[in-house]
Amino acid sequence: MRLAFAYARVVLRQFRGTLLALALLVAIGTTLFSVSPLSQLGGRRPDLDSAFYAAWMALFAETIFTSVDHWYLEVLSMVFPLFGAVVVGEGVVRLGLLLMARRQGDQEWVKVVASTFSDHVVLCGLGHLGFRVLEYLVEQKVPVVCIEKDPNGAFLSRARAGKVPVIERDMRDDDALISAGIEKARLVIIATNDDLANLEVALDARRLNPKIKTAVRQFDQQIAAKLQQSFDVSYAFSSAAVAAPIVAAKALGLYAPVPVISEKAPGLVTREVNADRSPKLAGQIVADVERSHAIKVMLTKKDGAWRVPSPDDRLSGDVVLYGGEAQVAGV
Repeated sequence: MRLAFAYARVVLRQFRGTLLALALLVAIGTTLFSVSPLSQLGGRRPDLDSAFYAAWMALFAETIFTSVDHWYLEVLSMVFPLFGAVVVGEGVVRLGLLLMARRQGDQEWVKVVASTFSDHVVLCGLGHLGFRVLEYLVEQKVPVVCIEKDPNGAFLSRARAGKVPVIERDMRDDDALISAGIEKARLVIIATNDDLANLEVALDARRLNPKIKTAVRQFDQQIAAKLQQSFDVSYAFSSAAVAAPIVAAKALGLYAPVPVISEKAPGLVTREVNADRSPKLAGQIVADVERSHAIKVMLTKKDGAWRVPSPDDRLSGDVVLYGGEAQVAGV
């Protein structure tokens, strides 16, 4: 039922111009008929229902009054069928093509669906990294539109199976970003393995929507940090740098957290500190520290053993922090 309402909204949005033109024509016809005394009615004016029906039928070259006593009604009877053929006929043809495109999953239908999105995420690139990001966004119920230039991409069918709109175009094309609703999006994540193209798209996205936030994949973490500082990029990240602490934790049999992208931190790192030596950590609640400093408390050591803390624990002794550089977190 929810999906049916979404489709109905898409169709209404696409045909709002046609429906508005049709309503305007019927309103004009209804007004002219309702103010015109007709001999067929004994010199009386038609009631509103009859006037509306007469205007509607006039669009299809049908008349309910056998005689019209006013020149403007004669003109209406000649002109309205032409308008009806254009407005109604064009609308029916477009609707048929749109329903066919929906059934076949054509790009025209995808663009129509994407045009209804707002405050959403535009994800560029559906490779291994991009698809994992998509899975997380879908799991969090974040509206997302994808851009992928490879029509034979390994994850394309899985994205479509999840009812995610996928624009099949090169992300460096402005039309691709516009079709994905970049002007109304809140965030664009560029996750392809082409560093230069990723930066180019981030700058294009900012040009088309100056308020949008940008997350850009770069291979080298040092370059990513410099790009974030020098260019108008909200967040630049290295997938290798993000994955490294997780791989290390897995290899050591430690808890491996889900990577968290922080807008406040130029780089995601893992480090071990002693909470008792930090005024901002000693005795503080885990949840408060994570919220205030844009970091994740991965592990705390108690009785010589590492364990995963609960949000209500107070910090003391050795802790492992994930996400955020020391000078940013201030710890």
